[in-house]
Amino acid sequence: MNRRRFLTTSSTAVTAAGSTFAAPAETLPTTQQAPLPDLGTHWTNVFEKLSARCQPKLSFLRDEFSDPKSWCERARKTLLADFHYSPPACEPGAEIRDRTDCGEYTREHVTINTTPDIRVSTYLLVPKGKDRKMPGIVALHDHGGFYFWGKEKLVRVEPENPELTSYKETYYAGRSIADELARQGYVVIVPDMLHWGERGLYFDADPPRIVKRTLEVTRADVEEFNRRSSAHEELISRTALTCGVTWSGIIVWDDLRVTDYLISRPEVDAGKVGCIGLSLGSVRSIYLGALHEAVRAAVPVCWMAEYQGMARNNVRHGIGFTKLVPGLYGDLDWPDVAALHWPGSLMTINGLKDRLYPLEAAQRAVEKLRRVFSKMGAPGKYEGVFFDGPHEFNREMQDRAFAWLKKELSA
Repeated sequence: MNRRRFLTTSSTAVTAAGSTFAAPAETLPTTQQAPLPDLGTHWTNVFEKLSARCQPKLSFLRDEFSDPKSWCERARKTLLADFHYSPPACEPGAEIRDRTDCGEYTREHVTINTTPDIRVSTYLLVPKGKDRKMPGIVALHDHGGFYFWGKEKLVRVEPENPELTSYKETYYAGRSIADELARQGYVVIVPDMLHWGERGLYFDADPPRIVKRTLEVTRADVEEFNRRSSAHEELISRTALTCGVTWSGIIVWDDLRVTDYLISRPEVDAGKVGCIGLSLGSVRSIYLGALHEAVRAAVPVCWMAEYQGMARNNVRHGIGFTKLVPGLYGDLDWPDVAALHWPGSLMTINGLKDRLYPLEAAQRAVEKLRRVFSKMGAPGKYEGVFFDGPHEFNREMQDRAFAWLKKELSA
């Protein structure tokens, strides 16, 4: 079973009731069934002991840390070093490849350099008729085992292939969330991540319909592209490591530089920038909010859990090559990384029936974040929300997230 099939099974096995839970995490009902064990005797003989000893040495909850500013400086340096990726600075060299009138907003297809050697394709949505600078949002697409499209998962581009429409219906309640945010008055940028969409894995033998991703692409085409892309993830990660870098570092660096471009735009109020994403988009949102000082508010959806709680049974379908950061979790667990949003604001959204991580690991992570922000003297800067649903960004989740972003970025 591949990751997308796993997610689809999870999504169809349970339905979201749309209710939110504001109770403390430890009081939430446990409704999730754990997957079957993966590691057999390797777990009991080796990894169970290693996991038990993997305690985050730099967690702000440790007694030796009391000043959030100095802690964030130290923890960010550690995080950046663990990515093993720090390419030379460069100008974005932005090129607007086309511009489309979408009624309430304009969509620009913009390519930019994130390093002297890497160019990233993005969509930039700019609301019309505004006589002032507008808040900006970096919208980050998911993994989903669905590689054929990247930024188009969040942006409506007509004519839309039925396979992409179906994907959005499953994971985004049929909504193109970047377009919705643009209609609400945000300048929104959506980049392709390496290995997705325009930056996907292509070969010389691929027919034009695949390379150009035309409407003639069939379901069989998409499924085969997704299969081969999934099969190449390990090779991509191993090749990155062979080159002395990490795939996760490439992803995060691209997102940081895309954000630099967003705040350079004359339409954007650089003091009012947020980010949002589902699943791997949630991971990217957490890293971006932790590392870019311009990000004031972040909403990562369906990826907040303690990593050691996932080590036993949830690595296979949960912690993929795009998420691996060598050595990080001995210094900072995932909620510790998310705490680096300080002094900005953070809302995490989780599904009670999300099977990619144990519910208990998510509950503990949310409670840890509450404790960290409280110790930082900023309890109002964090909100952890649980919805009664699977791994998805449904309409109720979206409405809650958008209302929170409006509150945080309107002042």
